[in-house]
Amino acid sequence: MFSLGEIPRPNWIEIDLDNLQSNIRYVRSLLPPGVKILLPVKADAYGHGSLAISFAAMDAGIDFLGVAHLFEGIALRENGVKARILVLGPSTESDFQFLQKNNLTPTISNYEIAKKLSTPHSPLPTPHSPQKIHIKIDTGMHRFGIKYDNFDEVKKICELPNLEVEGIYSHLATADMPEHFAMEKQLARFDKMVEELEKAGMRPPLCHIANSPATLLFASKTHYNMVRPGIALYGYDPIGKFPSEFPIKPVLRLRSTVRALREVEADEGISYGHFFVAKKNMRVATVAIGYGDGYLRGEPSKGVIFIRDKACPILGRVCMDACMVDVSEVPDVEIGDIAECINGEFSEQISVESFAAEHKTISYEITTRMARRLYRIYRYKGKVSGWDTISWVKA
Repeated sequence: MFSLGEIPRPNWIEIDLDNLQSNIRYVRSLLPPGVKILLPVKADAYGHGSLAISFAAMDAGIDFLGVAHLFEGIALRENGVKARILVLGPSTESDFQFLQKNNLTPTISNYEIAKKLSTPHSPLPTPHSPQKIHIKIDTGMHRFGIKYDNFDEVKKICELPNLEVEGIYSHLATADMPEHFAMEKQLARFDKMVEELEKAGMRPPLCHIANSPATLLFASKTHYNMVRPGIALYGYDPIGKFPSEFPIKPVLRLRSTVRALREVEADEGISYGHFFVAKKNMRVATVAIGYGDGYLRGEPSKGVIFIRDKACPILGRVCMDACMVDVSEVPDVEIGDIAECINGEFSEQISVESFAAEHKTISYEITTRMARRLYRIYRYKGKVSGWDTISWVKA
């Protein structure tokens, strides 16, 4: 019986967990002593693989993990992740029976759900085992949360029995746009909420609002006593610059292989729609990467893939499972050669940030779109393994 890692693959993702830990140490160095770090591992850790990322982050001393949905937290628990986990999405009554069983901390976005969670007839809380919760405040994102000036509702939640209000938090909508006025408005609103709770003797132990850009750019004014940097800890600049002004290292690289070679004559079209027509005789390689792998289709004939250290322009449309590139300037190219598709450490031209900019999107979308069929290979402390054999990460 073969392991998944032994099956030949035409393309794959490599995840450098040492880079992840380096990024965690760097962010830790920016913060005052005692400020905690929550690493979001939602959406399969932004496409990097939530299990291995969680274990490596725990080994680096991360304080909390964050998931979007209950089932993401349960999956981590069932695979041995023991770190504190905050469910960032709003909780519903159907979640209650699973929260304490799996030691997950819910986000509460209104009084009604908090009251139901606290009731004695609920299968979840008991007087001897209060359920920890974090309250979400809407300071201007207008997605989830209690309105920023509804102090009475927050205080009522804090007074409920069988609940321990461990944290209160909000989310910044424009921290990656340093010139935008909205961040200061959101901070002022959150400050006011915390101040009102402080006056009432109800300030929760943990207050947090800083995402990646706020943590890196405005740590002195936004850190409170916990931060939630996501994309920065995965090694991508939250403003989209490359190289980043911060010493963070990309964790992911996408690699493929040359699967076919052919000579194409002048005036011949290439790929769907023949949006590219050869102006001269050229040599073309077919690389096994396509939009079915999360490699965005975008505009025809945009971008490059590196083969044997040379930038090879993409020709025409990216297909579902492949794309064609010009290798006329790579005379020694062979079938089976490695193709660097996304790898910021190899070249700025194919960094996640540059790839995102080329497709008029953000780094988050690029990494989270990486298909599950792409086998993930992990590098950690001198060892290499696949996603199905990562028990060594826990060691």
